[in-house]
Amino acid sequence: MQYEERGDVGIWTLENFGEYFQSGEIEKGESHYREVASADRMEGTVIVIEDAQDLGAEIRESLDHINEEWSRLADEVGVDRVAYVAGGMMASAVKAKVDADAEQDSFDAIDEAVEWARG
Repeated sequence: MQYEERGDVGIWTLENFGEYFQSGEIEKGESHYREVASADRMEGTVIVIEDAQDLGAEIRESLDHINEEWSRLADEVGVDRVAYVAGGMMASAVKAKVDADAEQDSFDAIDEAVEWARG
């Protein structure tokens, strides 16, 4: 996982999402998200999911995890906007699975997602 900030927007990039999810390392990333995104200065967050197609048959399990954990995280941290960036249909699938109070959208490009997350 890589992290960067652009002003009041935090960007988490999950490289090789399939491996990251299967290894259990995703929990460390979620802890980091909870800690950093809950800061008062954070207005929005961007989650970049790379290589999700590597999940294969485990895609359902990962989407179930996203539904449960990422929905709770989005509500816990209190940001206004959460953007998802991924290739293919993955960003839209994640957005559809996360049930949170924050405004959400999916994008193909990071820069576009950051601009939207700023509000």
